[in-house]
Amino acid sequence: MAELTFKSLKQKSKISHLVLENIKNALMAGELLPGDKLPSLSEIASQMNVGISSVREAVKMLEVLDILQSRQGEGTFVSNGISDGAFNALSLQLMLMPRSIKDLVEFRRMYETAFTHLAAKNATEKDCNEIEKIVAEQEEKIKTAPLGEEDEWKFHYRVLASTHNPYIIRMGEPMLELFLSTIPVSAEVLTRRSIAEDHRRLLTCIKEGNLAGIDKVLKKSFDGWELRLSGIPFIEKEGELPDA
Repeated sequence: MAELTFKSLKQKSKISHLVLENIKNALMAGELLPGDKLPSLSEIASQMNVGISSVREAVKMLEVLDILQSRQGEGTFVSNGISDGAFNALSLQLMLMPRSIKDLVEFRRMYETAFTHLAAKNATEKDCNEIEKIVAEQEEKIKTAPLGEEDEWKFHYRVLASTHNPYIIRMGEPMLELFLSTIPVSAEVLTRRSIAEDHRRLLTCIKEGNLAGIDKVLKKSFDGWELRLSGIPFIEKEGELPDA
């Protein structure tokens, strides 16, 4: 790595955020690469013309995000990759946004349809078998109890993982959390069989690469979800589910 020099900061904003932004810019420019060691906190503070406490705060924030790692006696390093279960700040940011039903439904229609299409293209036999296990468990569960947020998460996350695209998966996790956070509000009017039957049809379409079938199942699901979010009763009739 070439010698890294940070810019001096003079803006009248929260200094630790500006320090973080300076480090982020170095990452984006390729001046810092995975595995690289950062200068000492005192060196960074000197280069940016800020107090060491502001640098320490910025580094702590980036450690929480799994961007940086501090090693006792060695220094601070750029992570070699985002670990499983690392905190995803986008989840909280999405939760704090104003809840516009129209915007939320448009967002879900676009994003979930797109990643389900990609799953139909990229899913392996192992992926389909894993999804099959989840659907079979849900079909058994609805004989005695309704499905809830955890059941929806298991199914949709496994579909998301079947895209095998790390960018889409990383971005999709907080999207699913946002969508599924509405389930306690909307699920009370769902029939117990509805979710499991939708999941079975989606799995069939994914196995067959049937994009038109995926669109039909998701449209029915999204339309009902929008009505429930709007407070409009949604009563599903026998035979209403579309063929896969």
